[in-house]
Amino acid sequence: MTYQRWDYVFLLMSGLWGLIGVMLLAAGSHADPRLTSAGMFLLFHAATAIGLVHSGFMGPRMRLNVLLLLMVGSGVFAADICSRVMRGQGLLPNLSPTGGVLVMLGWAGVAVASALKLTAKKA
Repeated sequence: MTYQRWDYVFLLMSGLWGLIGVMLLAAGSHADPRLTSAGMFLLFHAATAIGLVHSGFMGPRMRLNVLLLLMVGSGVFAADICSRVMRGQGLLPNLSPTGGVLVMLGWAGVAVASALKLTAKKA
């Protein structure tokens, strides 16, 4: 499998999402339990991104789009949750639902790419 430069950017982001996710889980257990949902969201998608970077079932363009949706969506979602806990208000109106929809689209992309592989004619 050939890795693109942006694959390494997503691996870097995965490491950061994992680090922040663990920190949020710790903060959630000591400060505000709402932070645990943000932490879990980041951790799940960090692990998923690592797996997708190393999977070969998607073409590079599809992988880029799916990873963008998953990583940006999970980051936006978690950031808005943290803002609500720390500041008492979200970063922007409807930012959490927007992040959630982006993540759902990313997961739909995984399903579509898999379905395309399943239905592809073998040469």
